[in-house]
Amino acid sequence: MGEFECNAAECKEEGISQCARCKQRFYCGSECQLKDWPTHKQECKRLTTNAQTGPAPSSSPRPHFSPFGQMFHPDYPGGSIPMSMNTKFFDPMFGYTAQDPKRIYKELVNAYRLLRLNAHSNARSVSPELQNMEFKGWMERVMRVGMLPEWWDAEVNGAGIDEYAREDEWGRLDRVLSREEIKADAQMRLMSLEMMIERVMLNN
Repeated sequence: MGEFECNAAECKEEGISQCARCKQRFYCGSECQLKDWPTHKQECKRLTTNAQTGPAPSSSPRPHFSPFGQMFHPDYPGGSIPMSMNTKFFDPMFGYTAQDPKRIYKELVNAYRLLRLNAHSNARSVSPELQNMEFKGWMERVMRVGMLPEWWDAEVNGAGIDEYAREDEWGRLDRVLSREEIKADAQMRLMSLEMMIERVMLNN
């Protein structure tokens, strides 16, 4: 079990996404969030009356129906946003710590490789500019969309992932890998890699 439990009544699953408006409640998926909304509605309104903590609707990502599912959000057109916009990708509870940053380096490099290969679930929606960007541009966008953990140091870890992408046996970007090789390495984290691409794509 992760750090947070789903806040919907009688659900004991891991809470992988937050309420996009108040950021105070966690859910395992859109079904539980919708079920909890009548209970949470007034609290959410109170928490966000004077200071909205989430992105304003005017600055929301462009409309997109995600292959990974949607999360209920009453302030957005259609009442939902892709789950990738609220997913916590690198939870310390699962070993993503400052003491072992290579785990994150590897996943960010793998996600970038899938983007460049155009071998992911949103391949038809990615612009040529995004698909062909350099690794530096990818990392700039990753940092911009708030995907990284709180302990990430732009200077120290920025230099660390650059070195990983140049010199690590797996990570060096001059090593050509197929989607199947990346999939075999990522295993159950493959969907997370593709959701990272979607989050960057929608905020590009």
